[in-house]
Amino acid sequence: MNFFIRLKYALLMSLLALLEIGPIPIAPIIGLLIIIFLPRWFKDAVDRMYHSNDSRKK
Repeated sequence: MNFFIRLKYALLMSLLALLEIGPIPIAPIIGLLIIIFLPRWFKDAVDRMYHSNDSRKK
């Protein structure tokens, strides 16, 4: 499952990189929103990513 989570976020980052070609920078705006509001979906995504790493090490 860890591979698919990483793949999903790698594809998302690739999409953001493509959108950066336009005149409006999107990644810094999303980064500021995450830093200021820390949405639940972001915390859940980080927890899932690190939890899957912990389960493989045992």
